[in-house]
Amino acid sequence: MNNSLRAIMLTCTSLTSMLGTVSYAEEASTTNTQVGLEEIMITAQRRATSLQTTAAAISALSATQMKARSIDDVEDLGQFNPGMDVAIYQGEAQIYIRGIGYSGIIGGTDSSTALHLDGVYLSRSSAAVPAFFDVDRVEVVRGPQGTLYGRNATAGSVNIISKKPTDEFSAEVSALYGNYNRYKLFGAVSGPVSDTVKVRLAAQMEDHDGYTTLIRPNSDPLGLGDVMGEAEGKDDFMARLTVQIDPSEDLTITLTGDYYKADDTGSVWIYQNRGYATNPFFQQYMADRGGVLPEEKSRIFVSDLEHFNKPEIWGLTGKIEWALGDYALTSLTAYKKTNPLNRNDLDSTGAFGVDQLREEDHSQFSQEFQISSPGGEKLEWILGLYYFSEENDVRNEYFLPFADEQFGLPSDDECCLLKLNGSSKTKAVAAFGEATYDMTDTLELVLGARYSWEERSGINAVELASFPSDALNNFAALDDASWTSFTPKFGLNYTVSDEVYLYTTVSKGFKSGGYNVGSYQNTPFDPESIWSYEIGVKADLFDDRLRLNSALFYYDYSNLQIQDVEGNNTIVRNAASAEIKGIEIEGTGFLSDNLQLDFGFAWLDSKFTELNIIDPKRPTLGELDLEGNALPRAPKFKFNVGLQYTVPLESGASIMIRGDYAWQDETFFSAFNVPELYQDSYSWGKARVTYTNPDDTWDISAFVDNISDEVVAKNATFNGDIIDSTASGNLAPPRTYGVEVSFRF
Repeated sequence: MNNSLRAIMLTCTSLTSMLGTVSYAEEASTTNTQVGLEEIMITAQRRATSLQTTAAAISALSATQMKARSIDDVEDLGQFNPGMDVAIYQGEAQIYIRGIGYSGIIGGTDSSTALHLDGVYLSRSSAAVPAFFDVDRVEVVRGPQGTLYGRNATAGSVNIISKKPTDEFSAEVSALYGNYNRYKLFGAVSGPVSDTVKVRLAAQMEDHDGYTTLIRPNSDPLGLGDVMGEAEGKDDFMARLTVQIDPSEDLTITLTGDYYKADDTGSVWIYQNRGYATNPFFQQYMADRGGVLPEEKSRIFVSDLEHFNKPEIWGLTGKIEWALGDYALTSLTAYKKTNPLNRNDLDSTGAFGVDQLREEDHSQFSQEFQISSPGGEKLEWILGLYYFSEENDVRNEYFLPFADEQFGLPSDDECCLLKLNGSSKTKAVAAFGEATYDMTDTLELVLGARYSWEERSGINAVELASFPSDALNNFAALDDASWTSFTPKFGLNYTVSDEVYLYTTVSKGFKSGGYNVGSYQNTPFDPESIWSYEIGVKADLFDDRLRLNSALFYYDYSNLQIQDVEGNNTIVRNAASAEIKGIEIEGTGFLSDNLQLDFGFAWLDSKFTELNIIDPKRPTLGELDLEGNALPRAPKFKFNVGLQYTVPLESGASIMIRGDYAWQDETFFSAFNVPELYQDSYSWGKARVTYTNPDDTWDISAFVDNISDEVVAKNATFNGDIIDSTASGNLAPPRTYGVEVSFRF
């Protein structure tokens, strides 16, 4: 922690001293002009409201604020958001909020944190990567959102709002170059094409070399040729076209199409530690072939495989907004096609041991209708209907060339490909409503409810291909299974003054049950639910120079869904019950007209209150009582602080200097809280300096991220027993730095 803090202070001090010779306007230091925090409008409650009078714990960042903080993706967002933890794993975003989330080991799993792009729920975690592009703002809603958002929002929701067409012609161009030979090119044009039609087209391409170096074995069994390879590289392209049609003053139609494709080495398993070493045969097999494990958490290791990551994602959205007098009717229709595809070397050695291929062929369709009452009335309400369907074909395939010998059979070069494949279908329907009633001029009553029905079915297609016996195969139809849920919400909001707002909320969240597709588990797992009790205070103080928001919450969490490995089989457990309680504080303030302070703090106390299961890696211990164990990915403490200083120059230009620092407590990645799946406390620092010209038509920035080059495990899991139960996962990005220039027309 101290190394990063000193690094930030040194960076900012050096930048300031470099600017010491710059002559800036004398009146800037003597002016009596009062600065103040601007009102932030959000749509987290399905209508435009002020952040400071919205009864929920919400962090909102604009495009300008994210650029100043060098936030380029959803993983960066989690680094400096209290109560939030994000990892990008095999191209998917694993998002945890207040200790609740879901870490899928194999393809086809659902998250406990809802992700929305322009109001559309995206069920695949891999869709988070292209969604974070040409962003107008991001809203992180913490806490269960069972009423307005519904399915799979037990942790909360991340709402990404893209930029819309402008009333006048405008254009943006930016170019970035950094270490690891990184470059990113972005361009957008926007404006009217007729009196009733406006268009925005944005595109971006990004490329960088791999963070991980792969050393090829001398034997080169697959004929790769290269002495060196790489993993964690990036080479992607994305584009979005938005067309807004205004046939009349009362009707707006917005059509959006987006596309994303990558062809890189972005997916990798990093060896973390020896784990439990459950397969002596595999150990000897690898040793006989020169397979030597690398150093723990090393980004340099020997690999005989070519890693690749080739996802393709596209979608279409149609939104109709119709003003019926003072009432508003909204229709939101969306289709999304998501096809992640990647390959990894699981044994992390130069021996031909085991690799993994993951692929999904996923499509989803959703339709939502909303009608809302006029704003500013004594009674305000919103009603809605929601329909969702999806189909997903899943491939999780592992080549195990030693499997025949493992079972005492003659060696066969064709053996063996373990196919943990399958397919799933989902249908969901919901009706919801929420109302706010002014009991007095200062006291509001909030009532809401959602009724949800969901049905799931599928196929398990598990096969050990080319193995002499079919005893390890599992071909089974997964019969229709359905669940219903009623998720109410109750709240009281009290306006103390124009500056202080209080709220208290009781709400329920729901995540549906389902099937563990691509496994030997042919029975469904049950839903999980959560009751949340929250009190919050939002305040703008000292003539709007300090904004201070805080929340105190308690969760009663039942039937948790936890993914684990049993033998060589990935299963989903309903892990009894847990409780979570915590405090969050966020603030922004002006220490002077030119110096801004941002800060956040989270204290989280999460523990299982009833959980008795057998550890599949240590079965001889019998059934373990895990009462009191911390939930995975739930650090007890986390805080962040940022300082931003703006130097106004005599010419009218400006220089912005910003440094950010975050610290996060120790984290377990397993319900068993074992040291093999663990990350110690760590700190993270970043800095940025930006020069903006007098007309605000261009700027140039220099930045550095992960200043002290911390090595941080973002997640970890045990491999199957057949490949010796080593612990693998992925790491946060290493130190990166670069220069970015942007032009606005």
